[in-house]
Amino acid sequence: MALRKAKTALTPRTSILARAVRQYVLFATFIVLTLSIISFIIARGFLEQRVLAQLSSIVAAKEDLVEQALQNDRVRVALLATREELREVIAGKRDDEIMDDLLAHMRLEHIPVLGMAVFTLDGEKIAETKLPLNTLPSLSQGTTLNTIVNEFGWQEHEIFSPIKSLGGESLGILGVRYDSHPLLDTLISVASIGETGEVLLGAEQDGELVLLHHRYQPEGRVLVLGNLEEQYQYGSPLAQAVSGEEDLRRAEDYAGHDVYAAYRSLPSLGWGLVVKMARNEALYGTLRLAIFLGISGIALIVGAGLIAFMLAKRLTQPIVGLSKRMTNLGPGHWSFDKSVHSGDEVEVLEQVVADMAARLKQIYDHLEEEVTKRTEELRDQYAKDRAVLENIQHGVIMTNPEGVIVDANKSASLLLGRTIGELKGTNVQDSVVFGERKKLFEGEYHPVTLALTTKKIQHANTNEHMNIVCKDDTLVPVNYVITPLLEDDKILGAVIVMQDVTEERRVDYIKSEFISLASHQLRTPLSTFQWYLELFATDDGAKDFTMVQNESIKEMERASKRMTNLIETLLHAAKLEGGSISPKIEKLEVAIYLNDIASELRSLAKDSKIPCKINIPQEPLEIMTDPILLHVVLQNLFSNAVKYTKEGGEVSISLKKNKDTVDIVVEDSGIGIPKDEQPRIFERLFRARNVQIVDTDGSGLGLYISKMVAENMGGKLSFESEEGKGTKFVLSLPMGNSDEGEKRESVI
Repeated sequence: MALRKAKTALTPRTSILARAVRQYVLFATFIVLTLSIISFIIARGFLEQRVLAQLSSIVAAKEDLVEQALQNDRVRVALLATREELREVIAGKRDDEIMDDLLAHMRLEHIPVLGMAVFTLDGEKIAETKLPLNTLPSLSQGTTLNTIVNEFGWQEHEIFSPIKSLGGESLGILGVRYDSHPLLDTLISVASIGETGEVLLGAEQDGELVLLHHRYQPEGRVLVLGNLEEQYQYGSPLAQAVSGEEDLRRAEDYAGHDVYAAYRSLPSLGWGLVVKMARNEALYGTLRLAIFLGISGIALIVGAGLIAFMLAKRLTQPIVGLSKRMTNLGPGHWSFDKSVHSGDEVEVLEQVVADMAARLKQIYDHLEEEVTKRTEELRDQYAKDRAVLENIQHGVIMTNPEGVIVDANKSASLLLGRTIGELKGTNVQDSVVFGERKKLFEGEYHPVTLALTTKKIQHANTNEHMNIVCKDDTLVPVNYVITPLLEDDKILGAVIVMQDVTEERRVDYIKSEFISLASHQLRTPLSTFQWYLELFATDDGAKDFTMVQNESIKEMERASKRMTNLIETLLHAAKLEGGSISPKIEKLEVAIYLNDIASELRSLAKDSKIPCKINIPQEPLEIMTDPILLHVVLQNLFSNAVKYTKEGGEVSISLKKNKDTVDIVVEDSGIGIPKDEQPRIFERLFRARNVQIVDTDGSGLGLYISKMVAENMGGKLSFESEEGKGTKFVLSLPMGNSDEGEKRESVI
């Protein structure tokens, strides 16, 4: 079955033939597209240059046409001004009939003359014929040209030339009026440059750019395009031509069309001449080229695909055959005969497969024996591990990352009063319930949940009387260690190791009872002893003793008080451990309360010559606590701060409000707590090594009692310390009407 699955898994998702054809076709497509695009770009560029060259030659020809026609008109008028008849007209010897004859003669020569006039040098008209001239002649000595432009564009032009005597003296001025339409008809004709070809003639009038003649001219009227300077900045070819420039380029015409334009200025008129053609018409040939290239490319790609298929099939057929033969390899079918003799990599691959088949046959012959041997070893090892797990006296439970129990040993089953079958598959919070004194650890505070979420080892504190709730709701004292199982920071589950400490708890109870009994028994003789010492220390008693005896009595009195304080502390601790002391929770105005006991704390610090800072806000702040027990905790914390702070240091008390709690902070700059001893600081009778040097009479019960009192009031006592730099204790108490301990823990 496994071999059949392996053979099925060898079926390829895609064949080499398909991949080879696809790659060949993609390569051919890339080549064809690249060549087509390059050819298209080159052809379009060549066509663009050709169109621009054609437009350039047309605009040059149009310019020559206008200049030559106007120059001919100038020469004609200058020659006409040399005729004798005109000098006789100026002398008054001839009448206007000579002017009519001259005009008729010019019209016979197909010259578009509209009228003629002769003027004196002062500009007085002597004679005229047909249409009168619009302008007065210029008094300059040369031939001048005046264009006549109205709302219909350039209609006519007038040329003035001086009439001179035989001696070269100016006698008058001849003016000839020409019709400009024949010249314009020839100038604007653009039949050779397509349907969108157009010749534009523009001029400047009062700072405005005026289009004299154009395709869209309504009823022959001129078109004002706008300010000449703005049109020039905009890049209008006509504005640049009027400004005396010439060029050929791609531009936008007056109608907003994308065109190719060639433009020049007309020096004799001061106007601009533009020949343009729509870009889409100019490049229309490239569209046909693109269609041709597309069809050719598709044909080439199809042909390349067929050729690629034939080549790829020829190359891949030996590989396909080799793969089919390889799928038949298996137990009893390890022989592999060579059949490929191509001399290429396929033949080498077949040789490698043949060698591999031979080696697999050798390996397979010994594989079953090795697997059987290894299986037996694993079975023996599993039996040993299971035997150790089942016979160990500690309860062991394993959970998955979600906190569901997956396995447990017999000791855990006996400890919890549940069978292993009942434990498996249940949530650890439902089956393994931990409690300490009168509180249950549930939800996010359950030790297993903490270990899974924080990925840190959780263990029972030596100061805590940790119990476990059995199936019948009985309590069994336990000590536990919960270790998260990690693999590269990934949580795999957790292992719970529990130890029944009923006997140890009983011994501890007997010890507490003994201490309580002994303390009660010692209180009476100590009271009697103190009464007699006080009697001896009175003035009447002291006078009967020597100085040395009086000092001895005082020393005994101090020792008696220390012993009495120790006994009272032991009794207090015993009552707390036995649950004989219950806090009387009530509302307390903490700011006022701390201000009231501040004087007592200051006097304690003053006796030790240690400055004390009190930082308490004045705003009302209520908490739920027992004021008497709170006084015990604060007195313990403050007395320790003063006792272990050297002269020159300082202690402080501050109050801080949080969201749900109030923090009372007692901080000193004293000797601090060694880092390696900080985990044991709240243990009963424990004293750090550095404080034993400063104070040899301490009992090691103050912080132990303070922590129990804080927890009984629903609060929390924590600290931060650095050896040689000081310690900060933080007492967190709940605010309002809710007790923090009641929020997160249940009463057992």
